[in-house]
Formats: sequence, C-alpha cells, structure tokens
Amino acid sequence: MMNRRLNTLLSLSAADALGAATEFKTPAAIQSRYGETLRDYQPGSVFGFAPGEATDDSQMVVATLLGERRGEGLEGVLRGLTDWLSTRPPDVGGLTRSALGYATPGGGVQAWADSGYQSAGNGGLMRIAAVWLAEYTGEELARQSVLVTALTHADPRCVYASVFFTGLLEALEQDEPLSRAAAHGLARLDQTDARALMLDASLFGIGSREAYAEFGEASRAARQQVRERVRSGLEGHLTSQSGYVLDTLEAALAHARADDWFDCIEPAALLGDDSDTVACVAGAVAGARGLSVPEHLLPPLRLGHSWPGWQREWACVEHYPALLT
Repeated sequence: MMNRRLNTLLSLSAADALGAATEFKTPAAIQSRYGETLRDYQPGSVFGFAPGEATDDSQMVVATLLGERRGEGLEGVLRGLTDWLSTRPPDVGGLTRSALGYATPGGGVQAWADSGYQSAGNGGLMRIAAVWLAEYTGEELARQSVLVTALTHADPRCVYASVFFTGLLEALEQDEPLSRAAAHGLARLDQTDARALMLDASLFGIGSREAYAEFGEASRAARQQVRERVRSGLEGHLTSQSGYVLDTLEAALAHARADDWFDCIEPAALLGDDSDTVACVAGAVAGARGLSVPEHLLPPLRLGHSWPGWQREWACVEHYPALLT
C-alpha cells in the first residue's frame, strides 16, 4: 500500500528539482535550451543547483520537519529554519530572510510590518505541506498552518492560503476528488480565525498593535481572494507564475488537475518564472492524490543543500522516510 505522505514528500521535491533548471527563465528561452518537453532533470539553475537537486522549497519543508522533531513546538520549527538559514543557502526569499533574522516567533509579523503590510510572497506556501506531513489533523492542522506560515509570512493572504492548502492535502489523503478536497480546504478556511490563533501564540508582541489591526482589517478580503483563486485554478485559469502567493496557489491547482504526474508538473516547469515553487506546490497536490513520481526521477533526487546532519550527496529516497517516523 502506498505511503501517501512519503509519496507527497518525494513528489514535491522531484517537481521542485525539475523546475529548478527553468526558474526565472522565459518560456521561449526554456524551449530554445531544453526543447518542448522536460522530463529529466537538467542543468542551468540560476542558483547553481545540479540536475536532480531540489531547491529552497524542499529545503524549507525538510527544515520544518526537522524542527518539528525537536519537540519544542513553534520554537523548534523556528530553530529548524534558522539553522537552515545560518548555512547560507544560495536561494532565500527576501521576506524569509528578514523574518528569520529577528530569530523570534514574531519575526514574521515584524517583517510584514517592515514591508508596509504589502509583502505576500509564496515562501510560506512552498513549505507548509510539512505541517500535514507531520501528521497534524483537523483544527490542529489549521492552527499549525497559521502559526508556521506566520513565522515568515504573516500577511493574511499567505496565512489563509496555507490553511486552505493543508486542508486540501488532508482531504486528498482520504481519496477525495480534487474538487471535494478543495471544498474541504475552503471550509477549513472559513472556520479558522487566524488572528486569534496568532495572538494566542504571542506572535503579535509588544509594539504589534498596528499589525494586529492591519491583519484584522485585511482578513476578510484575504479569505475572499483565496476562495476566488482556488475556484479559478480549479477551472484551469492561470494568471502567472510569479512569486505572489495567490498566483502560485492558482497556478499549482490549475496544473495539478491532470491525471498523470508529468502532466501536473511539466507545464509548470516549461512556463518558467517561479517555476520551481509552482512545480513544488503542484507536486505536493499530485503526491497527495496518489500520483507516483516517475521511477527514473527518484535515484538522482537529492536535497540541494548542506546543513548539520544533512549532506548534498544524500539520496532523498534513502533519507526522507526517517523524517516521517
């Protein structure tokens, strides 16, 4: 019987590694260099990842899982992410770097405030599958999704996109069709008061009164925007593959409607822009649906980074199972 969670972890990393070569390239440049298909890992990553190496997307999923294994709650997850950052990975999003630089659970709120309450990148969504992989369920899954996302991306659009997404994965594991799984995720979105959860976890610290008010004022619109992009993605619409969280969510859902793993992932890789992240998120959906990674992509799959206890040459198929036990 398929281990759906291990399949998802391998799927998101393989998709990430496939998209690594085309990140920040245009479709025309991708076709000129790689042709009209992309079904093997390729060189050409702008950050120097070798063929088969997954990027910061998968790195942060693993860092989150390693943080969970500390048994220290949210502080442990933060420590896992700051340990990762301390080794100077080649690709780190600006908001992620800023938030982790505070080295406190409220750093995400501070970084969001520093941005003028405008930054809503996809750096929380790219790693939030880790919360579901850590076997949280129900209301606790939603709570952890809020808090773990807000460690770096406290904009309500980012937070509620993650709540929806982990709810989606939870339902997909039960073999619900994508449309019903999405309805489950949207229901979880409606049931979750993210601001109250963040306040209870002390993410709005002293001096965060303005951020607390801003989050509340923006939450209703954020929920509605997530709903609209989910429905749009399920209808096959794709606005762009930018680093904006709602673009990424919509694009990943549009791609992940296919019934074959490559048909879910290859279009994301061929469209370029933030292709590794869109592919990674689509790969999580494909894996949770039970679509298997093509066999030839598994042996060369590596985590493209080194930090204490993890080396670049380690094979994902050998070392990922220990993260899920």
